[in-house]
Amino acid sequence: MADKKDKNTKRQIQEDNLDEALDDSFPASDPPAQGGITGDRGPPKKPEKAPKK
Repeated sequence: MADKKDKNTKRQIQEDNLDEALDDSFPASDPPAQGGITGDRGPPKKPEKAPKK
């Protein structure tokens, strides 16, 4: 029973965080960012291809 309560608590925390992000961003037209990366960064580099044997 404790596991179910923990899941509900975690879910409620996530929903509360989302609600807060929505409130902070309103009335902006962009949705709140859910990613962990912020700032001015370029796209990740593509991995180099291994030489053929």
